[in-house]
This record gives sequence, structure tokens and C-alpha cells, in this order.
Amino acid sequence: MVGIISFAASGTTPVSTPASAMVVASVNGEPIYASILQSAANIGQTLMAIRKVNPKMYQLLLSSKAGTDFLKAYNRAVLDDLVNSVLMEQIALKDYNIQVTEKEALNKVKEQVAKMLASYNITKEQFSQYLQSQGYGNIEQFEKSSVFTVKFSMTVELLRKAVTSSATVSNEEIKQYYNANIDSFKTPKQINVEHIMLSSEASANKILKEIKSNAITFESAAAKYSLDVQTKNKNGDIGWIPESKNMPSYEVKLFNANIEDIIGPVKTSYGWELFKVIGKKSASIKSLAEASKEIRSTLLSKKQEKLWSDWLNSVFKKFKSNSKIKIMI
Repeated sequence: MVGIISFAASGTTPVSTPASAMVVASVNGEPIYASILQSAANIGQTLMAIRKVNPKMYQLLLSSKAGTDFLKAYNRAVLDDLVNSVLMEQIALKDYNIQVTEKEALNKVKEQVAKMLASYNITKEQFSQYLQSQGYGNIEQFEKSSVFTVKFSMTVELLRKAVTSSATVSNEEIKQYYNANIDSFKTPKQINVEHIMLSSEASANKILKEIKSNAITFESAAAKYSLDVQTKNKNGDIGWIPESKNMPSYEVKLFNANIEDIIGPVKTSYGWELFKVIGKKSASIKSLAEASKEIRSTLLSKKQEKLWSDWLNSVFKKFKSNSKIKIMI
């Protein structure tokens, strides 16, 4: 239920908390109500959780000046975030004609709840009962109280898309990036290896003799004798190993061996081992055409991130400094 708990705790507040109509801040004449702050800060529910796991901390938070000062500072920090949220929605409408309605946000919340119910294979009734047991009210109340947070996230998503829409990546930029980072598109030689891990050299030699005499296959021996519980049920298959610098001598031998060759017994940090090469891949390199899509995505993300960062530090920052913001707490 961890996922459900984190979902239910984000941006909601128990219905037992009085929803005050008091205005705690004003942003260009648009009010932020105490009920919204209570919902976003979620202090009541957080304190309830702390009380269960650490009663002493709970008492200190409520009874000491340091504790109450901390709660006040946290409440103010959350309010500052709410102010930025309102400003973001205002500039989205003013400059980009972007406006997410509460109905659209509620539909998105319902969609998220439906996906979560399917993921955890529970019914609406079961989820509603869980919410009520945690003090959140029924599922309808929970959905309604989540609207503010979802409305803002939807707005930012659309706003960021609008702000970064001018980002493009040319074929020449892709080529330059490819040439400058050619090593990252190289894949070294690889070998697919099976192994049998044993406790002594004597037991390793005994099993190797059985394998060479065809009394047992390497794979059957791995399943029967290997001490490696993670690979014995896969016939000792370790998987693909890439060639690298400073490999131990036995790995060098494996890379120089032919398919079906057996190397060992070898003393490793895990015990005595037998190895069998079952596959080999030559070194390769992605062509520019093969790497183009990946490079374009990387470069585009970087450009979009820069455009967004620059916009926040210039346009949004200026809009905020010119706005009329009043804090009432």
C-alpha cells in the first residue's frame, strides 16, 4: 500500500481539518485561501504520522518554540510555492492563453485514480474505505482536494511545452555531437559465458573430468553442482561480459577461446570455477544513422532545458517582481 499512501498524502488534507475561507495571500488580486494552504502543507496528517513512529518528536514539534517555529517556517515555505504556482498560472494565461479548468483537472485526477486502482487491483470502495481510515474522507472528497495540485502541474506542462517549442536540432549538430562523442557509441567485444562455482580445486577437476568424458554436460553439471544459487538454475549462464582493460588473466583466456571451449579450474574470489564460452560478439560501433534519433533526443532535451531555465530566470522572474503579492500570515 506504499504507493497508495504516497498518492493519498500528496496535495490533500484530512476532511476533519476545518477548511477556512480566510485569505492567507493575494497574488495580483487573486486570493489564496487557508484551506488551499492546509491542503498543500498537509501538516495535520504529517503530524499524525510522526506521532505514530516518534511520539517524542511529535511532542517537541507541538510544545517547544523551536518546534512551532519550524512548523511556521514550513507553512510559509509551502505558501511561497503556492504563490509561485498562482503566478505561473497567471503568466500562462496572459502570455500564452493557457488555462486549465478545474473540470479538466478533476478529470485528470479521476484518470489517475482509475489507473492506480487498476495497478493495485482494488475497487473504488476499497480505496474509499482506506482513505476514510486515514482521515481523508471518501474518494470524491479526495479527488476534489487534489484538483489544485493537478491543475498546476497540467498548466506547467503546457507552459513548458510552449516556452520550449522553438527548440530544434539540425543534422549538422547531430553529426558534430556524434564525432565528438564517438567512443560512447562503441560496443566492445563481448562473450557469453557459463560457469560452475565449486569449493575446491579437487572437486573442480573431478567435475571437469566428467564433462570431458561426456558423462555429464557442462550445463547439467552447473545445475547439479554449482554453488552459485543465482545462476545454477540457468545452467550456470552468467550472461554477456564486455571486454575491458585490466581484466584478470582467466577473462583474457576466455576472450581468446573458441565457442564451446572450457577454461579452468580457476581460483577466483568466489572459489574454484570452471568457465565455458557459449557465444561471442565482435566489437561494433553505431553508425551516424543508427545513433541519430538518440542524439537528436539528447540535444533537444538540453536545448529545451536551457530555454526553460532562461525563461524562469528572466521572463518569469520579471513578472514576479512586477506583481502585487501580499502575504497575510
